Amino acid sequence: MVPGLKTPSRLPLQTIAPAAITGAILLLFWWLTRLPDLQTLPLHNDEGLHLTRAVEVWNLHPFWEIRDGKIANHFLIALFYPQNAPVFAGRMATIFVALIGAAAGFALIRQRFGVLAGVLSLLALIASPYLLFYDRLALSDAEASALVVLSLWAADRLARRGTIANALLTGLCFGAAALFKFTAIPFALSLALVVLLTARYPVRRRLTLLVAAGLVTAALFVVPIGYLLLRGDDLFSIALGWIGTGGPAGQPALVENLARLWETLTAYAPVGTLLLIGGLILLPLSGGRGRGVQGVRSIPTAYLLALVIPLAVMLVLGREVLPRHFVVALPLALILSGAGWAALIDLLPMRSVSLRWGAALLVAALLIAPLIAALPVLWHTPHRLSMPAFDVAQFVTQHPSGYGLREAVLAMPDEVSSAGAPIIASMFPDSCRRANFYAAYRPDGLRLLCTDAPGEDAIRAALTDNVDEAVYVLTDTAPLIGADVPALAESLGAHAERVAAYPRPGESEQSASVVLWRMASETR
Repeated sequence: MVPGLKTPSRLPLQTIAPAAITGAILLLFWWLTRLPDLQTLPLHNDEGLHLTRAVEVWNLHPFWEIRDGKIANHFLIALFYPQNAPVFAGRMATIFVALIGAAAGFALIRQRFGVLAGVLSLLALIASPYLLFYDRLALSDAEASALVVLSLWAADRLARRGTIANALLTGLCFGAAALFKFTAIPFALSLALVVLLTARYPVRRRLTLLVAAGLVTAALFVVPIGYLLLRGDDLFSIALGWIGTGGPAGQPALVENLARLWETLTAYAPVGTLLLIGGLILLPLSGGRGRGVQGVRSIPTAYLLALVIPLAVMLVLGREVLPRHFVVALPLALILSGAGWAALIDLLPMRSVSLRWGAALLVAALLIAPLIAALPVLWHTPHRLSMPAFDVAQFVTQHPSGYGLREAVLAMPDEVSSAGAPIIASMFPDSCRRANFYAAYRPDGLRLLCTDAPGEDAIRAALTDNVDEAVYVLTDTAPLIGADVPALAESLGAHAERVAAYPRPGESEQSASVVLWRMASETR
């Protein structure tokens, strides 16, 4: 430990169990909240894309379609061999990365603000329904957010120790976060602020070590950039298209992004949002461990700025910041809020141990309260979870959701009379590939034939090639995406029969977006 660090007064939690044991118990609790019924929610469109990329790693195409700025997350999924049990494999990858972030967050807050702060911070991470929802998906957002926390832990070590090895470690951690998703890049400012405002060695050395860390991060991008240049592809145009100051509705992006952030936080957990904001307001009350630049008590301020400034950059420069994008800042906000509540408890009279313990237990109970209500829903009926309107559309009611598609693929053996009959997917190709993951390793061999929406040419060709057999067509959201099968059949002189419908939550059999049709030539 750096000489002169001041250890704030804390509850005697250390006398009950070492910090490592306390952290291990809480991390086990974290794990148990994430793991059950991991496959209940159907695959989202982006999850299917990430699984497809992970399979392509095994096909020796490691950088298949990385222009959206998600370069590395599928490598981790590939380690779980997604060809077998793909939904579970993809989501387990996120859980493992998020666990690393939770452990790093506990270690960071415990080191800087004490064991009680670490405990409350980890409880805040565990109990957030918003974070819990994304921790259980094969998306890169929760993974990048966990790696941002890991990077901040490494930067804190760099600020305290000032060695080139710690600079290299910081660069590697942050490079990994950026490779998982570009929304992590604004948090490079977090690392710089922590080192510049909390380190006690000369400014010149701080800058030198930050440059070294930056060079390591940049080096991690050499291979993927070189790959894109050799192929003649553009450099991350999809990801960079996210940057802009004008929102899609014509208002300044900042106004719309702030409104969406507030809606997202309050939709998932209104009480949790109040606790989050309250903890961040209280954070400056903490003395932290040690003093920062020129003896100023800048430890809490530096960490608060490390959250606020990158988040402000996202809000200002993000053309349309969605709920999943805000996840990159969420774990950092949660652990700092836990430290803020610990700071309030630390201000209570030193001799009133029972009062301090009572206050700590009350705060812990308030932090856990949203989890108690959300867990049964998250595990068993995730479509009923309180979510912002955008996430409801994405994960439940519209075509990016896997509802309807999953049920259709699982029911195909009962609905398709011939194992050799073609089943045309009249939908976006990503939706088709995602649906086929539910047919992985099924012995009947039934798979959707993927094509571009609406797939009318493929349907016409299938009818021509199978004059004596039926052709099946699975449509999604016709006629906006999938084909209008009755109208198409009439134009082709064929007969169309509605075999089955697979309604999404809120739909009926008649209004179902996903419908299976049987088509045959009129001459049969």
